[in-house]
Amino acid sequence: MHGKDEILGIDKRLHFGVCYYPDHWPQERWAYDMQLMRDAGLECFRWLEGSWTLVEPEEGGFDFSLVDAVLECADRHGLGVILGTPTYAVPAWAVERYPDIVARRRDGSAWYHGSRRCWDYTNGDYRRLCDRVVVELAQRYAKDSRVWAWQVDNEMWCHLDELWGEGVERAFQDWCRQRYHQPEALNQAWGLAFWSRQIAHFGQVTLPGPTPAHLNHHQVADYQRFLSDLAIGFLFGQRDAIKAVNPQAAVLHNCPFEPIDRPRLLEGLDIYGHDHYPAFAGGAAGRPQMGLNYGRFRRYAKRLWVVEQQASQVGQTSYRLPTAPPGDLSVSALQSIGHGCDLLAWFRWRSYPAAQETNWGGLLPHWGEPGRHYQEMSQLIATLRPHAEAIAATVPQVSVARICSFDQYLVHRAEGWIADRIGGPEVGRGALISLGLNEDQLRATDLDGRYQVALVPHAAALSLADIRALTAFAQAGGVVIIGPLAGHRDAQLHAPDQAPPGDLAALTGTSNAEATTWDEGELSLHEINGGSSVSAGHWAEIIQPVSEGVSICARYATGWLAGRGAVSQRSFGAGRVIHVGVALADPVLSWLWTECALPLPDQPLRVFTLGAEVLTRFGGGHRYHFALNHGEAPAVFEVRRMLTDLATGKLLTGPFTLEARSWRVLHEADPSSQALASS
Repeated sequence: MHGKDEILGIDKRLHFGVCYYPDHWPQERWAYDMQLMRDAGLECFRWLEGSWTLVEPEEGGFDFSLVDAVLECADRHGLGVILGTPTYAVPAWAVERYPDIVARRRDGSAWYHGSRRCWDYTNGDYRRLCDRVVVELAQRYAKDSRVWAWQVDNEMWCHLDELWGEGVERAFQDWCRQRYHQPEALNQAWGLAFWSRQIAHFGQVTLPGPTPAHLNHHQVADYQRFLSDLAIGFLFGQRDAIKAVNPQAAVLHNCPFEPIDRPRLLEGLDIYGHDHYPAFAGGAAGRPQMGLNYGRFRRYAKRLWVVEQQASQVGQTSYRLPTAPPGDLSVSALQSIGHGCDLLAWFRWRSYPAAQETNWGGLLPHWGEPGRHYQEMSQLIATLRPHAEAIAATVPQVSVARICSFDQYLVHRAEGWIADRIGGPEVGRGALISLGLNEDQLRATDLDGRYQVALVPHAAALSLADIRALTAFAQAGGVVIIGPLAGHRDAQLHAPDQAPPGDLAALTGTSNAEATTWDEGELSLHEINGGSSVSAGHWAEIIQPVSEGVSICARYATGWLAGRGAVSQRSFGAGRVIHVGVALADPVLSWLWTECALPLPDQPLRVFTLGAEVLTRFGGGHRYHFALNHGEAPAVFEVRRMLTDLATGKLLTGPFTLEARSWRVLHEADPSSQALASS
């Protein structure tokens, strides 16, 4: 007997669905399509997020007859519906009547109506129109049992991640007033005494740019915070309208783009909906790294769904990426499941014959006849169905916590040289893939015992609470890796008034006060005990011990830096602290894991072929290992203890080969994880 999800009211197991847009097709076709879905094992579809004109063809004139008909047809075929609020694609009548709802460019000119996601979220008319259509939908359908969940809006900040214009500037001024209360507090926070930019009142605050000289990066960071708050407030307003009618309604948002405070957003939603299009990885070698994108959201998602999974080809009018070749649909879907997805919906059911996404393929082609993508999807669901409940009772095996708060992200967004010299917040992901490691991105204050390593790739903007959390993690037996910029910036992006690493010194036992970029080729590090050397990029901090028990384990071997400390290590409580003065790019991170003997999780299944990977889920007394070959060449996997092939029931040990774009799921009993089944 399946357990029930306490909010969704559906079985706790793997579920499969599709994005289906019945309003794009004749009503006579719906029953045929929905029967094909059921025949394949699909259980639900997502719809309506782009269909505002359908339900409100003229202002205030709502017509839900087609929605009613779709829900009735879906119910007859045993299909649930994930209903989207249609606020990212605005009707022509709204733009005609309220032209100021269209967003402005930096130069003040308006975008043209004719696409999506070109709206000014500070505009009162736009917000009023959105509120009304969401309330109307909620009042009619929020208590409808045929609706599994609600998706509010779609892909926030996709295409347009900044707003300009007089209305936006006034909203930014109000935001600054609420944050700082007094002009002098803002003057201090932004350093406005420099270049004589002090304000006397908040009406003098401007948007950041364009300017002939460099922008004030404190202003840029606050502008990003403002945009994040604006987006979250917009989405939560829709959530609240739905839950005002039915507090038990499940609400999700899918794949928000930057800038957004992900933990804050996800903590306010019932479900996170991911979009997974492996074609954007640029080839098989990039597929495993792209899978780590799940780590951006997984730690804070109460439930993890994929509401857009690549079905065939990907393309719009300006580009067309390769179609999913035979086997690829299954491998990429299993990648999503291996990373923790418990509901997977392919995008889309059928390719639309016109408009901007004519080149975006579906499970069915333009002519609507089932082909190899439909057949492959059907076979995958049939293979997984007997194990759907047990797999859903497991969680991904993740041993690395990548520490990256929204404040730390803003350091990179506001100071462009950091990404150029040190890398972005996700630097070193290729090394983790090669080591068979999975990661979650999280705030330091959310560290717990599920992780073995806390990786701080850029240690700027750490708060005292962050430092206390990292200290407790090391004391409890974890390994803390502190990367560059420790103590070089605080949360307001100021250079602190104490030598780096500041308050982190009690944890690292080091100083990294002297730092420099490096333009004379790449830096080189050498392990001090005669071990290996490694290239180390173009940023150097001189690491010097200032406490007992700290040892230098690598020194620079380049130019005037030669012989100076680059990496330190110390025992701390039951754990260790490593301080690295160079960019934690793939070569350095791989080298560090070997030279410092950093912990690895239990890995009974390994692969060392580029473009292949192993993902593990465990819990409920089970452990599932997903062996995936994304590439065009065979990949050899090594089974280090007896495992059972889920599809055949055969026992495996030793090496086996997966041909191009193929997969295996291997199972073993895991009594130690039994408690996870009820957590």
